[in-house]
Order: sequence, then structure tokens, then C-alpha cells
Amino acid sequence: MKLITEGDLRAEIDGRELCSYRVERGTIVTPSARQYLSDRNIELVVGDEETPAERQDPPATGPAPTPEAGRPRFVGPDGGSFTVKPEHLTHISGNRLVTKGHPRIAFRGRMDSLQSRIIELQSRAVELGNQTLAEELDELLDFSRELLASDVTGRQVEDVPLLGLGLDELRSMSHNPKKHFGLGHIRPHYTMGPLCAGLNALRTEIREVELAAFNAYYEGEGVIGRPDVLRALNRLSSVCYVLMYRHLPKGYDREFG
Repeated sequence: MKLITEGDLRAEIDGRELCSYRVERGTIVTPSARQYLSDRNIELVVGDEETPAERQDPPATGPAPTPEAGRPRFVGPDGGSFTVKPEHLTHISGNRLVTKGHPRIAFRGRMDSLQSRIIELQSRAVELGNQTLAEELDELLDFSRELLASDVTGRQVEDVPLLGLGLDELRSMSHNPKKHFGLGHIRPHYTMGPLCAGLNALRTEIREVELAAFNAYYEGEGVIGRPDVLRALNRLSSVCYVLMYRHLPKGYDREFG
């Protein structure tokens, strides 16, 4: 039995303008894949069902309808239409609305909070005379903004280098710090100073955002709708860990055995 995920659709459709998408009868289409089609007004056609074009009546005489004719201004979670957005609903994409407690909206809120924490730590770094760290954190801030935008637009998150480090190099540094920094895994302690303590707090917050992303994109049966988002958050966490080593006070030697 064939399974189609949101990732499959993104790879296949890739910005093409479609009115319908046909699958064989018996194909499993995950919830986020259905949402992906719905958000783009692409009708899911199963088996030999008629497509929207095949169901159209002969053209009527008279003025042609405008493109927006008959289209609701807002579409709610249950498919209902609204001309005024209810306060308990918010935009998820296009004219589609969901409740403010929707997992995707919760994830966006956590991303917004994360960005504010990065900016706070940048300000603290400048106060303490560490302009280098403030500029390094700018890369994390830009990347987190791209990540949030990708949730809204549906664009794939690219594996771009961070701090000049590729994916494999970053993984090696965070998994085997003794080899790269001469110190095992850091045992956090107040003597590491306010900036490294702030980086550690940022790292743990990113882990919590990663859980929010999992809740937003998990489709059941081990399927993740946006593995690129989870991978990007894991990279952000690793970058924070590497930054801790770069900015540890001289002589700091607390490590896990």
C-alpha cells in the first residue's frame, strides 16, 4: 500500500500550479499532505473520480465571473467560511484559519520566543564587551528567522553552513568535543560565566522548540511531515554547544566523566 507524505508532495509539485492531484485508490495520504494540498486549493482525486475540470458545466453566457467570485475571505478549521476572522482563530497559510492552540501555531510562538532570547543574549554579550559572540549569534538569529518563514511558506530549509561549519563538521564537534576542544562534555556551572550560562539556556530552549516542532509535524506511524525543520533545530542546538566551548573562561575544566 502506497504512502504519500507532505515531503513527497513538496518534492513532486515544487511550485507547479495544479487544480487537482490524483492518487490510486487505497493510497494513504497523511494528514499534513492533505493539508498541503488544501492550503494550495489543490483537490485530492482518488482513483477514477472526476477532476474539477471534468465536472465543470458548459460555459454560461453573460459576463465572466471574477477570479475571487464565490471564494470565501477566510476558511475555518472545519471548512466553514468567514468574512471576518474570529478572535479565537489565526492564519496558518493563505486564507486558511486554525485555532490559536493548533500545534503549528504553538511551534511558531516558540520560535518567536527563541528569537527574542537570542537577541537578549546578544545585548548581554555587547554589554560585557564580547562583540564576537554577538555577531556569531546573528547567524543563529538569521537562520531561525528563515526556519520560521519556511513553516509559513512551505519552503524547504537548506543545510547551509553555520559559523563556517558544515553539517558533518558541526556534528563531529558536538559529539566528540574532547577531540576538537580538549575538554569532554561540559558540566554546566555558574563559574562558566553569564555568557556561557546564557548559551546553555539557549541550547535547552532550542530542545524545547524541537519538541514543539515534533508535535506540529508528527503524522503518526513514524512519519514526520517536515524532517528538514527538526534537522535544522538540531543543528541550532549543536551550534550553541560549540559556541559554549569557544567562549568558556580560560581554565574551565568541569566536564562529565
